[in-house]
Amino acid sequence: MKRVSLIQQLWFLVVAAVVLAAAGSLTANLFNARNYLQQQLAAQSADAANSLALLITQNQADPGMGETLINAAFDQGHFRRISWIGADGKPRVQRVNAYQSGSAPAWFRNIFTLAPTPARAMVSSGWMQAGTIEVESEAGYAYASLWEGALQVSFWVLIAGLVVGAIGSFGVNTIRKQLLGVVNQAKAITQRRFITIPEPPGPEMGRLAQAMNAMVTRVKMMFEEEAARLEVLRRQVNFDSVTGLANRQFFMGRLGADLQEREDESRVLLLMRIEALADINSKLGRPLTDEMLGQFGAVLRDAQRFGVDSQAARLNGADFALLLPASEAEASSLQQLHDELHALLSSFAAQPVALAMAATDLRDGDTVRDIMSRLDQALAQSEFAAGVRIEMAGSNVDKPPAPTAEVWGGILDQALQGDGLRLVRFAVRNRQGALLHEEAPLRLRQGEAWLPAGQFMPMAIRTRRVAGLDLAAVAMALRQLAAEPDCPGIAVNLAAESLASEDFLRQLVAQIREHGHSAVRLWLEMPEAGILPRFDAFRALCLALAELPCKLGIEHFGRQFSLIGQLHDLGIDYLKVDGSFVQDIQQHAGNQVFLKGVCNIAHNIGLGVIAEGVKQEQEQQMLFELGFDGVTGPAVR
Repeated sequence: MKRVSLIQQLWFLVVAAVVLAAAGSLTANLFNARNYLQQQLAAQSADAANSLALLITQNQADPGMGETLINAAFDQGHFRRISWIGADGKPRVQRVNAYQSGSAPAWFRNIFTLAPTPARAMVSSGWMQAGTIEVESEAGYAYASLWEGALQVSFWVLIAGLVVGAIGSFGVNTIRKQLLGVVNQAKAITQRRFITIPEPPGPEMGRLAQAMNAMVTRVKMMFEEEAARLEVLRRQVNFDSVTGLANRQFFMGRLGADLQEREDESRVLLLMRIEALADINSKLGRPLTDEMLGQFGAVLRDAQRFGVDSQAARLNGADFALLLPASEAEASSLQQLHDELHALLSSFAAQPVALAMAATDLRDGDTVRDIMSRLDQALAQSEFAAGVRIEMAGSNVDKPPAPTAEVWGGILDQALQGDGLRLVRFAVRNRQGALLHEEAPLRLRQGEAWLPAGQFMPMAIRTRRVAGLDLAAVAMALRQLAAEPDCPGIAVNLAAESLASEDFLRQLVAQIREHGHSAVRLWLEMPEAGILPRFDAFRALCLALAELPCKLGIEHFGRQFSLIGQLHDLGIDYLKVDGSFVQDIQQHAGNQVFLKGVCNIAHNIGLGVIAEGVKQEQEQQMLFELGFDGVTGPAVR
């Protein structure tokens, strides 16, 4: 049975009140008019009877004159019956008119019946009684008058009812808007979007909205306070206090996570060493040396220059590292960076300072040991050359010429039109070992090989085909879900750059609505690094998907931890914590406290938390103890 909404109840009350008031007013008016007309008919009958009796009496009760007078009165048409009853009780003169109903319908006459009382007057002849005159007024004219009056009154009552209804409609709509504001706020809270609304002017709704806003404000404050506390803890555990750069432990975890994650753009690792830093420190003193290192770290932390997903670190006292996208690591850019840092160091030391620098790209199959070994050799060569040039480790490795953007555009178009794309699936499991969903990164066919996203997505972004690839991946996932009803879910990685496409959001929503039954098991996720520069567009995506059955999450979470303070109004469903926090978590008490705090703050607003890049069984056990809802990585099968 369908429940009646409060607004519908208010409308019912308004309509019922207007109808009852109008009907009551009309009925009372008509009954009063009927009583008045009935009194007038009785008075008319009495006047006519008395007048006729007096005139006939003055004419000595002459039968002829009496009949003439009665005929004259009767012919006026106002009387239904006029009778002269003799003293013997027999009618001497009687005139009766046919019943006239007038224009009033029968049902109206039955409800508002007019029954005029006949009037009687005595007729005398001298001192002798000559009989009585009986007069009964004709009610047909009264019925017609009452009916016309009823129509006029009904018209004005209808006008008044419409005016009252319009006023009531305005009032109900005002209440409806106030209620909808509170309802939408409550609905947003159920969708993990904690928003405030303007307080309505009415006291009742105002107090309700005030209470809801106060609750949301407290949640936001609690969330922001906890996020600030966790940010402080994260920086204490994973960052160098002097330079603000990541420490060695965190950086190596990030490097390992990037080597494992082949869905991102190819990267270059830069290793730097400040020669004779101990001598500089003894000459300048610790405060000035710390200031020099702080400015050195500030250059390496420039996300606008190196990309939001870059990562700089201080590996030890004099060794620094910078992991950045290959697109930002051209030889001229690296040489410019070297010259800038060399000039900075030399200006503090008031003499030339050697800065050795080596770079290498991250290759398929590389391990952390392989990369660091190549860089150590190249850094030794740079030191031998007095740190005046950048050594490129493994630069003698022959590489096939990279396809041009035009060639890549053709490859991507052909893949979109044919069967050149596929999803590969990796398990994401919960504490009990059950499958939460399967991650499904995209692969591109090139010859006999299937390329990971990191090898073709940069060119897809450059050639503006990334939105088409993402939509194709979602379409494949929905088809697979429809064909596999037992699959608990498929997670598709979306590129944040797709949000720049005007039609992407509309087409994505249309796809999901078209496959409503399968979309319940569809998980969509975007990388944290791509969301931050496009936060408003991501919020629009969250709002568009809020009414749809799919889930939305953020992957590689934690690299730009400032995003956590803005999660309370997005309505996302889960977070996938970056593998750089996860590696060897069982050995790092600081990161254990940090990750436990992340789980607590996420669970408090209804978010699931999943760990990426799990390589060991011990890591799994510790992560579940910390409160994670799921894990994925090489150790998860």
